[in-house]
Amino acid sequence: MNINLTKKFLSVKNLFWLAIVIGVVLRFWGLGSAEIFHDEGLYAFRSIGYVDYIQNSDQTQPVQWFKDAVLPFWTHLSFHDHPPLFFIIQHIFFEVFGDSLFVARLPSALAGVFSIVLVFLIAKRVFKNEYAALLAAFLLAVNNAHVWVSRSSILESVLIFFIFLNIYAFLKFIENKKYWWFFGLTLGLVFLTKYTGFFLLPVYLVYLLIARRDLFHGPYFYGALFLAGIMFSPVIIYNFYLWKNTGHFDLQFAYVFKQNTPEWRVSLGKNQEPFSKMIDNLLSLYSISSLIAVTGGIIASIILWFKKRDNFLMFLWLLFIFITLVLVAVGSAFRFISLYTAPFVFLITFLFVYFKEKFSGGYLATVFKIIFIIFMVYETVFMIGGIFFDFPDFGIAKLDRYFDNVFGDNRSLAVPRSTNPHLDRIIQESIKKYKPSGKPIMIIYDENAILSAKLWVFARRTYYHGISAVTAGQFKSILRSQGADYFKDYEIYFVKATDSTSLNPYFFTPDANDFENFLIQQLQLTPGTIIVNQQAAPMFKVYKFSM
Repeated sequence: MNINLTKKFLSVKNLFWLAIVIGVVLRFWGLGSAEIFHDEGLYAFRSIGYVDYIQNSDQTQPVQWFKDAVLPFWTHLSFHDHPPLFFIIQHIFFEVFGDSLFVARLPSALAGVFSIVLVFLIAKRVFKNEYAALLAAFLLAVNNAHVWVSRSSILESVLIFFIFLNIYAFLKFIENKKYWWFFGLTLGLVFLTKYTGFFLLPVYLVYLLIARRDLFHGPYFYGALFLAGIMFSPVIIYNFYLWKNTGHFDLQFAYVFKQNTPEWRVSLGKNQEPFSKMIDNLLSLYSISSLIAVTGGIIASIILWFKKRDNFLMFLWLLFIFITLVLVAVGSAFRFISLYTAPFVFLITFLFVYFKEKFSGGYLATVFKIIFIIFMVYETVFMIGGIFFDFPDFGIAKLDRYFDNVFGDNRSLAVPRSTNPHLDRIIQESIKKYKPSGKPIMIIYDENAILSAKLWVFARRTYYHGISAVTAGQFKSILRSQGADYFKDYEIYFVKATDSTSLNPYFFTPDANDFENFLIQQLQLTPGTIIVNQQAAPMFKVYKFSM
């Protein structure tokens, strides 16, 4: 009876759902409270209103260029630095569920969970073994890099999902040409998510040249590419009109083609980790055990290739090679090297399948099982430590929750205004969701904070919540021109960043320091709230006062 119960519990179906449950828990646990990291705020802020604007005079957008004219139709087709699909998906979630940090990350978390399903389906198809498929699913469920991107409002989360979906569609296509449309459609979705996904195109071309040249002789492969091109056409149209108006393409293509971009004195996002730091960054994002297993998988796949000529092994090599070539060009930032998740999970699965077949009986089989258990435990411990214990805490997410608690669903009695009519229209439409409080409210903030935090915590409240947020320097200018009486009856919150939090490494202004000194020396104020990190170090000081 106990043996039967054990077999039932260890059935493929139950183990598959266990992998999904583990994946869900790891991706959703504390999803809305984790620190805002990298470009999360940069993307989420724009997705709320589906507007390409980052409040930065050094990297302007069409909404600023056409300030005094009707926005041309093409400006809605894409964004100045990325294709539009991630922003569209996130915008839909914000429209349905509201604009919280949890909702900003919800598409990523769901994409992460569905990626586990896709890895199971791909591994089952190529290994012809359900338990190998389960192994791949469990590996992805606890993979540190994949859990991280699945808990982040960054493009790679959805990109990796579409990469897996497109690989699955490609495998179906090479088995049956009637799936050409599935392959082309999903390839277009990859391109519409992020340009780094273009590495798949040479992977498929080289693979077909070597293994399936027959597919070049019919219309199906070309039909798939044509469909992908149709899917990508909004970006093509956007770049055509952008070139006609400015003489260059969007930020990414302009960077590739070395075009002159006077509108973008600074290319945010281009200050990446250089490729020379690849080893250090790999060891931070992937465990040493997984990197050793990947290396073993590559060696074992080469050995097996000479015996069986397994085309999927060649496919994995091509994925690894062309991802690496992309990284040589763009750098080794964590979000870029997360693309290695795709070949890594299958190479590790292959290694364990290879050894399981080599040591299928006797004491070596027992040794293999022990090694596998140790490997999975170490992977899980490495991931939990990196995601839930050692993850950076700059106090930004806590500051955001502080303002959520203070303001609730209320907006300022004095509605913010923008001199840009396109942006002002967004403000006037957005404030309809909020009820006016009994007083005007203003936030003054330290401009030295990183842009991602400024957009999500402060600019978001100006453009979408009806609460004015200005820098200390802007507040000083308004005081000079309007006088202190202009702010009579205002409830004012001043946010001062500390040296411990995440600051802009390329910019510094003393305005916030000067203003804090004025509050302390002239008004004898002390911070009403201090936002601290997990180690109790102060990250932000919040002063509340009235004029």
